Amino acid sequence: MRIFAVLLQLFPVVAAAAAPPAPSYRLPWPEGRSFTITQAPGGWITTHVLKSNRYAVDIAMPEGTPVLAARQGVVEETQWRSGGGAGLDPLTDSGNYVLVRHEDGTLATYAHLRYARVVVVSGEAVAAGGLLGYSGTTGFSSGPHLHFGVSRTESAGGREVEVSVPVTFTIGVPPLAFAPRAALTVTANYSSAAELPQAASERRMFERQTRVLSSEELPWAWLGLALWVAAGVAGMAWCWRFSNSKS
Repeated sequence: MRIFAVLLQLFPVVAAAAAPPAPSYRLPWPEGRSFTITQAPGGWITTHVLKSNRYAVDIAMPEGTPVLAARQGVVEETQWRSGGGAGLDPLTDSGNYVLVRHEDGTLATYAHLRYARVVVVSGEAVAAGGLLGYSGTTGFSSGPHLHFGVSRTESAGGREVEVSVPVTFTIGVPPLAFAPRAALTVTANYSSAAELPQAASERRMFERQTRVLSSEELPWAWLGLALWVAAGVAGMAWCWRFSNSKS
């Protein structure tokens, strides 16, 4: 029985050690380029409300920007004909797209690509960082951007459904992992050390500005501090006397 109890204690450790590491994704644009994430999970405003896209991200980028594979896999499906002429209805909500199947069975979607600028074909193997096509604004799109999301297939009610899964991006050498957030501007860097990206609002929140006081300023600073302390003590004394007089 004692041996059995020891094995039960060890099992979670063994299971954790055997679990595969979470997949990492590089940014789907070229080295040195910087773009802003406009929609991400947890944002105040999002159009990603379906089970299949709730963890997807939108990245604002000019039309014609190279779109790279965020993770290696095999191209499962492509569409490049959307947006071929003025006044034509979108062939799909996603416009032109590339779907890449990863080794764990998950599927990455790169959507709203430019007309006739998809450069891969179904069945083609792609490495992380490999060129898939060029960004555009095809399909139901309010402006030039890349829609990127990862999903897995699950069984529900006797049918197969696509379920969105969270994505963690990496930058830098050694790689730093971060979750996508709305308003985050990120530079693709895979050749040198990097810092975790922060949105402008986050930088203002956590920035600390320090300044060494000169010998002339120091006495005035101490005087100001003393006055603040004296005012606080006087206020507390007044409150104490006021409360005692009421009682």
